[in-house]
Amino acid sequence: MAVTKTPRKKAAAAEAHEAPKPAKAPAKKPAVKAAPKEVPAPTLAKKPARKAKVPAAEPTPVAAESPAPQEPAPKVEPKKKAAAAAPMLPVLAETVLAAIQEGHALEFIFADADANAPRTFEPRQLTFDALSQAWYVWGWDRRYNAERFHRLDLLAEINRVEGVGRAAQGPYADGTPANQIGGWLGGEPIVVKATLMKQWVFAVKQAPPAFPNFRLEEIGDGQALVTFSATDLRAIARWIFQFGDGIQVSEPPRLLDRMRQVAAVWAGRERTAIAPARPEPPHAEHRPAPRPEAHPEPRRQEARPPREIRPREPEEEAPRTKPGKVEVIRFDRL
Repeated sequence: MAVTKTPRKKAAAAEAHEAPKPAKAPAKKPAVKAAPKEVPAPTLAKKPARKAKVPAAEPTPVAAESPAPQEPAPKVEPKKKAAAAAPMLPVLAETVLAAIQEGHALEFIFADADANAPRTFEPRQLTFDALSQAWYVWGWDRRYNAERFHRLDLLAEINRVEGVGRAAQGPYADGTPANQIGGWLGGEPIVVKATLMKQWVFAVKQAPPAFPNFRLEEIGDGQALVTFSATDLRAIARWIFQFGDGIQVSEPPRLLDRMRQVAAVWAGRERTAIAPARPEPPHAEHRPAPRPEAHPEPRRQEARPPREIRPREPEEEAPRTKPGKVEVIRFDRL
């Protein structure tokens, strides 16, 4: 008998035959293919992660460095240096320096008030001496009407003088600083002209001007023409004499007379014996008569008795003797 399969059995058999094939194939294929796909995935993820970390690390140090310069922006160290350098300048020196810059006079009160009375002083220069290790102020002392140096460590107090102050010479131009009125401005001006030799030209160029309207013009051969104005003849003469024979004064005439007087005193002669600039020849009428020469009187000689002259006795002649014979002895060789 022939066995006939029903359609239901055919469908079940077909399903049973087809079901394992697709189940095995996809189970093997994804298992094999999933492994290689997962391996490159993490490698690709790591590479971009490293690249992303590098630029992220670069801005972080910039952000860390930016606050560092912001902290020293106020510059605390320079302030400390300035604060440490401030005590190096004494308080009295700061007061004098401010007076010179602002152009007003000062009142000096000394520590030893019995030896040095208070006075009004016009400061001109503030210097520090390396030998004595002290501060000095130079200017016009109105107590003596002369230029002076004062040592600051001998002062007890310095006060500012409002206005011109006492013992001020005049007239002087409006707006003139009160610390330049003394022997430099005020009173009758003295215009000075002098020729400075070449060995002093460079030194004067480098030094501060000693007087107002001070000018230095080179005239050739290394020399220079110096012109300035002042009101105190003693201060001018003192400045001129510091150059010795390295300067020649042409104006004013009274400065030349002053220099001759000082030179005569240095030479040891009296001022009254100084001849004028152009001496006149003496006249014959005023010449003193010559004094007669005094001759000494001859000495008187007393009469003395003559000496007795005695004849000389003849000298006895010594008997002449013959010269002695000289015997010559010969020695034979031994």
